[in-house]
Amino acid sequence: MNEHEQNLRDLAAMFAMAGLVMQGRLPDDTREVSEIAYQLANQFMDVRADENQTFGEDQGIAAIRPKRKYERKSTS
Repeated sequence: MNEHEQNLRDLAAMFAMAGLVMQGRLPDDTREVSEIAYQLANQFMDVRADENQTFGEDQGIAAIRPKRKYERKSTS
């Protein structure tokens, strides 16, 4: 796992943990919350890897597009 994938896994775990906290799914041992969050993040990464094999690494996220360069309209 490269650094980018590790950061993505950490981010997925953070969101999973936030969801668990918001739903009130807190075990007595707080360490369990982070373990569950990382299990969910690992599942996310597995599905993501499977989809990348199916669709190809070069497709990326459809909603993110390069910004167009702003061009000032002339007022003449």
